[in-house]
Amino acid sequence: MHKKLLIVTMATLVAFGLTGCVKTPKLENGQEVIAELNGKNITANDLYDELRGKYGVDTLLSLVDDYIVSQELKDTSSEEAEAKAYIKQMKDYYTNAGQDWNQVLASNNITEDELTKMYTTSYAKETIAKNYYKETVTEDEINKYYEDEIIGDITAKHILITVDVAETATDEEKSKAEKEAYNKALEVIKKLDNKEDFAALAKEYSKDKSSSEGGSLAPFNKQSNYAKEFIDAAVKLNAGEYTKTPVKSQYGYHIILVESKAEKPALDTVKTNIIDTLATQKMSENSNYTNTAWKKLREKYNLKLNDTVIEEKYNTAMSQY
Repeated sequence: MHKKLLIVTMATLVAFGLTGCVKTPKLENGQEVIAELNGKNITANDLYDELRGKYGVDTLLSLVDDYIVSQELKDTSSEEAEAKAYIKQMKDYYTNAGQDWNQVLASNNITEDELTKMYTTSYAKETIAKNYYKETVTEDEINKYYEDEIIGDITAKHILITVDVAETATDEEKSKAEKEAYNKALEVIKKLDNKEDFAALAKEYSKDKSSSEGGSLAPFNKQSNYAKEFIDAAVKLNAGEYTKTPVKSQYGYHIILVESKAEKPALDTVKTNIIDTLATQKMSENSNYTNTAWKKLREKYNLKLNDTVIEEKYNTAMSQY
């Protein structure tokens, strides 16, 4: 994948002429002769007409977007670090494949500095796109998310009963293992009903890494990276209560004991995180979120295209966003 991406990128850069020093004729009316040969002169207009049809929109947008990046992001150091890290991955890929990285760059007529600049811009455009979606988040959306999704941290213990069966098992074998795990979870719950110690049962029955700690978990909330079924069940419990039926997730069956619930944090302390979450949701709902954002950003900067051919191609490309 890296190889394909790098080669496509380099080929594009070569096509756009990102090479060393060049001689440029002084242009006044487009009739300046750029190349001469027997019986034929090629003018600046000839070259422009040829290039604008093939590369005009992409090249122009590169210039336009570079300017917007310079206005929207004054510091791109984090994006540059990300670019260098990605290029290192590519370099390692080629090196491990037995190829000389410098030769790879040379054969594609690009330097590592140029590649770094290109990827820095790409990551910067991604950052700016996310900032755009943050700006589209409304106060009503923030308040609704706060009311529905923000809770105080929950402190809990759990016991995980796994479904122990091979992936190659038959459906009958899987069903049997599922039933055995469920029944074992019911057995544990019955022991809890008989006042047996939760931590001791966790050490005896749980297959989770927390078992050695008596099933104790770090405080969590609805944004934590736990199974949704687990979190939903914990939210419904009061402090001191445990689940009376096994809670199924992709990991197996859980028995959850909620020890305490913190107060819901104030909106102003979590508002930034809520905006980030809602912006990420909006982006995930649109597979072309970057192009959509940048179409709007160019409109914000009052982009006007004075070449009808390029304008038509641009409008056609942007009509899907």
